[in-house]
Amino acid sequence: MFETIQSLIDQEAQICVPARHLTPRANLYELGMTPYTAIRLLLAIERDFRVEFPRDSLNRQTMATMENIVRVIRAAQFAPAYEWLQAA
Repeated sequence: MFETIQSLIDQEAQICVPARHLTPRANLYELGMTPYTAIRLLLAIERDFRVEFPRDSLNRQTMATMENIVRVIRAAQFAPAYEWLQAA
């Protein structure tokens, strides 16, 4: 999962360091990501992972680090199954 996210960061976030050199907690905004490129990254992540970020996670903090991004992707991947179980 991290390799895919790193690739998308390199393609969309336009930061000053190759993503493969970053720690999971490196702040992408401090490395040059802008709100515009964060949206591009978010859309690419949703497309590649076939998930939709929950509305309450659409914020600067979510997109600030790879660690946060992975956390939201995992939650989004399990959300449909969880919602189905709750409905049963």
